[in-house]
Amino acid sequence: MAAVLLVGCSETYEFSTEFTTPTALNSPASVVIDVASANNVKFTWSGGGAEQGIVIYEVLFDKVGGDFSNPVFRSFSDLGVDTTFTITQAQLNSVARKAGIAPESTGSTQWTVAASKGGVVKQSGVSKQISLTRPGGIDYTGDTFYLYGTATENSGQGGLAFRKAADGVFVIYTQVTTAGNIYFKSTTSEDAFVSYADDTNKIIEGTGTSELVANAAGEVYRIVVDLNTQKMTVDKIKDVKAIWGATFNVIGNMAYKGDGVFEATNCKIKFISQDRPDTNPPSWLGWIEERYYFTANVNGVDKCWGRKDGVSPERPTGNETPDFYELNEFAWSQWDHLWKMKATLDLTSATITINTNKNGLMMHEFSNVQPLP
Repeated sequence: MAAVLLVGCSETYEFSTEFTTPTALNSPASVVIDVASANNVKFTWSGGGAEQGIVIYEVLFDKVGGDFSNPVFRSFSDLGVDTTFTITQAQLNSVARKAGIAPESTGSTQWTVAASKGGVVKQSGVSKQISLTRPGGIDYTGDTFYLYGTATENSGQGGLAFRKAADGVFVIYTQVTTAGNIYFKSTTSEDAFVSYADDTNKIIEGTGTSELVANAAGEVYRIVVDLNTQKMTVDKIKDVKAIWGATFNVIGNMAYKGDGVFEATNCKIKFISQDRPDTNPPSWLGWIEERYYFTANVNGVDKCWGRKDGVSPERPTGNETPDFYELNEFAWSQWDHLWKMKATLDLTSATITINTNKNGLMMHEFSNVQPLP
């Protein structure tokens, strides 16, 4: 009887990995793209799925006639499991560009859906075309971008490299000691793509410049060039600090050192604990606390420079990839976007550095670690 019951249970509760792919795709027949529009474009599909468990969906775009083996763009569906995919018109403009549709022209791209479950990936047997009309504007799709002009922190002595934050989006942190002009080049060579920002901060292809005033004392400029929306934004950054999450006490005041680097030297690192009164432990603290993040004043508002959303503040072991230390900007909230320090940093003095353009990331690191006297 026991054997019969065991067999019955295994048959009843056996998990099936079987699934099928979508059989019908739905999207607008055509879109006249407005990169400034807040009206997103939605793609949906039906058919397929699984009787047990969930299926992960990924949307693939390709040039017309392609087989999606090397798509021009791919992205998971909304939440990864929904049978919908929502895309901004600026992102759709980037897709159109990659599909070979020139500015101020109309062309088509095709899309399909790949489904996966348990490590098995299957592509839908159906695809659908969508006609896209691109606005006029920038048609540069490269990975490099440089700041030039008399208002650069190196006084115009060669280009300063932007960091590519996303397709068509470039960011640089810099200081301007003397008012002057700026413009942009895709490379440092003579045949580079050249552009500038006009009086409305719209990015224009061709030769021209825009004026930039000198930084006020202690301020740094963050310049963002978004070629998808053809806009430049300039933010004022100051008062960058490394702080403890539990007490808001400052670990280090980060001074701008040039070339996109903020740094604080001789930072005293002493984890917060009730048996260390000099660490200003809160009355509720019943453990050793080592969580930290950074704050910065951006255009007069304090912001958090911290960890990505949805990542727990586990203590690093030394095997982390560089993006573990990547900084992202959020509204400041005490218990969100924190890191934990390595245990070996307790009772040390260290240099803390934020490099806004290292290996394609804005990241921080600890160096020159010495025991406290």
